[in-house]
Amino acid sequence: MKRLLILFFLLSSVCTVSYSNTLISPLEDSIDSLVKVLNDKAITLCKTKKYEESEKTFKQLFKTKDAVIPDEAAYYFGVTSFFLKKYTQSRKAFVRFETLKKASDSLKKESVEFRYDIDCYEKGYYEYLDTCGNCHGKGLAGEDCPTCKGNGRQYCPNCSGSGVAVSRTSMGDNYSTCSKCGGKGVVDCLTCKGTLKVNRTCKVCNSKGVVKMKGACSDE
Repeated sequence: MKRLLILFFLLSSVCTVSYSNTLISPLEDSIDSLVKVLNDKAITLCKTKKYEESEKTFKQLFKTKDAVIPDEAAYYFGVTSFFLKKYTQSRKAFVRFETLKKASDSLKKESVEFRYDIDCYEKGYYEYLDTCGNCHGKGLAGEDCPTCKGNGRQYCPNCSGSGVAVSRTSMGDNYSTCSKCGGKGVVDCLTCKGTLKVNRTCKVCNSKGVVKMKGACSDE
């Protein structure tokens, strides 16, 4: 009897799961369908220059609960906002679009150009990132070694530059040629290993490897 009860419980669980799945799937399908309808409508409105209606439709799309928003929605929302002169909203949409991995490269290029136009309207110039010329994109820049001042040599730390090593014994001091520098009194700089340079955090780009540049706006 106990085995029969366990079997009945297991069969009931399977049926419950199956029944639940049949309830979830149609709901997911309806959400996906709604997302497609709203997205297609908003994009069409944008392309036909009905920007106010497009914006309303996009906002309705973004408010759809549990919706998976298509990548291109961010781009066309940026375009819509741009022509409505809502530049802050537009810039945020384009920046978001450019971070999406599956987004179209051609649309990403256009997105960047739109952002340049926004900068031109607001600032009179556009900003873009370029490789740091000081560190060549590495984030580290070679500077003269602070220990040897770019000389590549330093006084031997073992004999303090005298070339003579002193060992104290009970019989008195014993003098010998310094084994570290061979009696020369100098050795290759211990900091830069004789290369004259050390890599330090690039002060121009703060180790980012890129710097923000200003571009001239076109009159076109």
